[in-house]
Amino acid sequence: MVIVCLTTLQLMAQQCEVTFNLNYNTTERVEPISVKQGFVLPLDKKPLPQREGYRFGGWYTTPECKPEQEWRFGTNSIFSTPSPFFYIAATDSMEVVKPMVLYAKWVSPKPIRTVEELDAIRDDLYGWYVLENDLDLSGIKNWIPIGKYEASYEWAPGDWWRYAFKGIFDGQGHTIRNMQITELTTEKSGLFGTIVDGEVMNLKMENSRIELEADNPYVAPISGVIRQDKGIASIHHCQVTGTLIKVTTTNTKSTFHSFTGLCGGAWSGTLANNDVSGRMEIVVAGSGGGELYVGSYLGEAHNSTINCTSDFDIQVHFKTEQPENGFNAFIGGLQASSTNIQNCSASGSITLTGHPHSKNIRLGGIAGSALVGTIENSSSSVKLTVKDMDEVFVGGILGEFNTRYAALGALSANSVSLIRNCSFNGSVTADNVQTLHQADFVGTAIPEKLPADNYKVEDCIYKPIFEN
Repeated sequence: MVIVCLTTLQLMAQQCEVTFNLNYNTTERVEPISVKQGFVLPLDKKPLPQREGYRFGGWYTTPECKPEQEWRFGTNSIFSTPSPFFYIAATDSMEVVKPMVLYAKWVSPKPIRTVEELDAIRDDLYGWYVLENDLDLSGIKNWIPIGKYEASYEWAPGDWWRYAFKGIFDGQGHTIRNMQITELTTEKSGLFGTIVDGEVMNLKMENSRIELEADNPYVAPISGVIRQDKGIASIHHCQVTGTLIKVTTTNTKSTFHSFTGLCGGAWSGTLANNDVSGRMEIVVAGSGGGELYVGSYLGEAHNSTINCTSDFDIQVHFKTEQPENGFNAFIGGLQASSTNIQNCSASGSITLTGHPHSKNIRLGGIAGSALVGTIENSSSSVKLTVKDMDEVFVGGILGEFNTRYAALGALSANSVSLIRNCSFNGSVTADNVQTLHQADFVGTAIPEKLPADNYKVEDCIYKPIFEN
């Protein structure tokens, strides 16, 4: 993203009218937009038409709507209303230099019957794809994820994520077997690398194998990251079984890692009605800072998780001493972190082993840390074991109420972390742990930094089975 100072010629530029052709036989129309010559089309005014039986796939310079012809909208101003002196444009936004016509792209369902057709999805990331039979990926030694992550666009609007998957993939109950990822080609990896305003549904995955060494991966069978900006971003009604994740990751300064059985990170959007199971073996090397997210279902979570189950056996070994500051590990039976979780259950086991000075670790039966929000009508029977640690926060539901996110949430309407109608009937075993912060539901109990009204536990059931 760049800030551009306008020249005198741009200030005096003539108006250019941009008209929009819906590109099919209809009496409906889209109002044109008038733009000063040399300016970008404002992203907040981008027309988003609808057509029954089709999915809108963007605006293009010709009726053929080839991928390289997509028009890149931008942002006109650093202020809430257009400024006569400055505007912001994405590095790949396009300036309007003359009156022109843009054409709507419409996507209808396209059948996927072969591995080659599945692989070709990356050639049209806005498509609507329907799996019509089971597929076996064992012939591909290193699956290259569909949709790439662009680190420089992390905080940019979703429209600017040019290489993310933005379409629909409907598995129709069919199975993709034996996906293998042995080397990272993009740091967010899975069947899909990055999904922005897209959907994956009704898919089964069996025997996925993710075995690699990497510095900062977000890896999971279905997607490394999903993000919702406009429209819908969702993974729903999927079943992922028999997964094996074996990763050695080197923890360096400001390095983020996420390992899960469904999706590595969710930035808004919904994950609903999904079931996952498998085994995970993570080795954390290095002595730098950063954050580690490990969960059966989801890692870094800023989303809604609804009606899901997980059954994973997870082992995490901290190979070398971690620094006292700058490193945090969030590990949960269901998710590494949480925002809103409803009607979910987690089973299986988590075993953490480490250097005697390992610390800053949050472990929970459902989630390692709550990033402001609600966990309700959910249960955990996960067996939690920690060994050879300096300091660990352990709770039957949460490892911690996160004060950093709560402080941010207190500035908005979403300021309460709530655990309601939840239960834990697993166990916690600690061996050679110097300082074990443990509580029935939350390892940190109620933080002192904010009023108790920000943190609530209501109508929960706990069966203590602590062994030291």
